[in-house]
Parts: sequence; C-alpha cells; structure tokens
Amino acid sequence: MNKNINLKSENPFVSIIILNYNGIQYIKKCLESVFKTVGCNFEVILIDNGSTDGSSLICKEKFPDIKLFQNKKNLAMAGRNIGIDNANGEYIVFLDSDATVDPYWIQNFIKSYLEHGPGLYQGKILQTGNPEIIGSSGNLLNIFGFGYARGNGEKDNGQYEKFEQISFPVGACLFSSLEIIKKIGYFDESNLLYLMYDDVDYGWKALSYGIYSFYEPNSIIYHPKSTSSKLNSHKMFLLNRNRWICLLSYYSTKTIVRLFPLLLLIELGLFLFLVIKGMGIAKIMSFFSLLKMYPSINQRKIQLNKKKKLNDAEMIFHFVNEISLPATMSNSKLHTIFGKIIKNLSKYARNLI
Repeated sequence: MNKNINLKSENPFVSIIILNYNGIQYIKKCLESVFKTVGCNFEVILIDNGSTDGSSLICKEKFPDIKLFQNKKNLAMAGRNIGIDNANGEYIVFLDSDATVDPYWIQNFIKSYLEHGPGLYQGKILQTGNPEIIGSSGNLLNIFGFGYARGNGEKDNGQYEKFEQISFPVGACLFSSLEIIKKIGYFDESNLLYLMYDDVDYGWKALSYGIYSFYEPNSIIYHPKSTSSKLNSHKMFLLNRNRWICLLSYYSTKTIVRLFPLLLLIELGLFLFLVIKGMGIAKIMSFFSLLKMYPSINQRKIQLNKKKKLNDAEMIFHFVNEISLPATMSNSKLHTIFGKIIKNLSKYARNLI
C-alpha cells in the first residue's frame, strides 16, 4: 500500500458532511452524536437535499455552529458535492443523517489512515437499536457487478475485527482525505445512477483511478436496518439497470464482449427468478431504459477512461467470486443455487479478462 501521506498537522481538521432528506426523525440524534466526537477538531456541514419537513432549519436553530447548504431538489449522493466544495478540513467524512456515531469514530479513522495509507475508508456499521447485529463489515463487489454488504444481518461475534481491503465503502459513512476526494472527483451528477448503486459507482471509480477502499473495524457507526432486502418492482428495475450502467462504464468493450455469454446466462437466470416473484416486467423495462441511456453511458465511459489507471484484470483482483444476501434472506434454495452458479462462473470469468 502507498503510505505517502502529506498532512498539514498532527491534529488535522475534519469536515463532517451530513446529507439530509426529510430526516426529521433522525437528524437531531445524528448531530447530537456527532458533536460528542473526541480526538479531533471538526466542522459540520449539513447538506439539505430538498427536504419538505423543515428538518434542516430546525437543526440550524438547535446547532447554530453547523454550516447549512440547501439543494432545491433531492440529488441523492450527488448532493454531497456542494459539501466537497465548501470543506475546509484536511479530512472529509460523509455521513447520512439517519446514522449515529461512536465518540472515537473519527479518531480511529485517522489513526488507521496514518498507518495504512490513502484511500476510501468505512467503519463497522451496526444496526441502530440492535447493535449486536451487523449492517456492514465492508462492502464487496462481484466480478459481474453484484455489490453487497458483508456480514449484513449477522450477529457481531468478533468475526470481522481485522483491518482489510474491501471493494467499495458503504454509502452511509465514508472517510478519506480531501486530497483523495478531489482526485476521485464528484459523486455522479448525471442522474444515471439516481438512488441506487451510487456507492458502488463511487468506489469503482476510485478503484479504476488506483485508489483503494478499506474497512476499519474500530470506527463504529450505527445505522438503521436497511430496507433494501425488501423486493419490489421499482427497486429491481433500478438495481438491474444501474448495475449494468456500472459494468458498461468501467469495463472495456473487449471485456464486456468476452463476458457476454456468461452475463447472458446470468440475466436469463435472474429473469426467471423475477418472473417467479412476479417482477419479470421490471427486468425487461430496465433493459429498455438501458438502451435509451446508452449514448449518455458511453460519453460517461469516455470521460472516466481519461483518468483510468487500472486495467480490467487489475481491477477484478479486488473483486470477489461470491455474492451474498442478508442473513434473513439467504436461506432460500433458489438463492443458494444462484449463489453457487455465480461463484463458479466468476472463477471461470477471471480467465477471460
């Protein structure tokens, strides 16, 4: 790992950028926990993503020291970009407004960053109100573009206590230096990945630029149980379409062609599964949407390639063969069979790239 770190001081200043959208039931507790942070100097930048519940203005009254910026509409993760432009810290941490934090979270991030080197960092995500259950112990990405939160739904028995490299950081809390964030650039503002897969996209973009992601278990963040495991047609539409946007954006055309027979087999399997679940039409519509968006995706790919440092073979070294579902969903026979097929196809795919 590259440990060439150029920081200005031994006690660096941190910009905590909190993204809020109609978070009136969460944001107060989030800010209360953030202001209990110890071991560093920090500023709090609150980005309101077009809320209609008055939550951000209420917080500004209660916490007058925060810097408040208001977007006219919900820009999803791209709403964080105004925070990047106005950050004064040597470090940046992005935090969702429904998260709460351990007082030593940033101190442990900084310690790890200084020890292990530049990159994107995530901590251990535990469920709010049920902290013995893991939300994420590092996010992993499969060769075919399936991203998942490792350990999601598992009881925390100390099985994920090692610092290690991961594929991409969880969207709810991401830590790095301002220097690294500026090298990666903004969160996608094209709306191509609106509301789904934007965390995968940012981590994949960083990786393609030669910037790795890491899991630091001593930084603890609490986040409500994800509802992403609940299947519905709109969610499946976005997951399928946006996964393909990432595949087409970051893999070369040569790689897509080589993987196409395997991808076709996987898509047929997914389609049959969704037909059984009554959501087959969502799969079909996602590909029609993808075709319509292809010119924009191709332009995006051209821009991303200008800064690309890792080729596809180098990138997949940081991906996994497995896919995973939350512990509450992984007992289905169909899921088990599909997982085994994906694992074997992924092993074979490595020889094609």
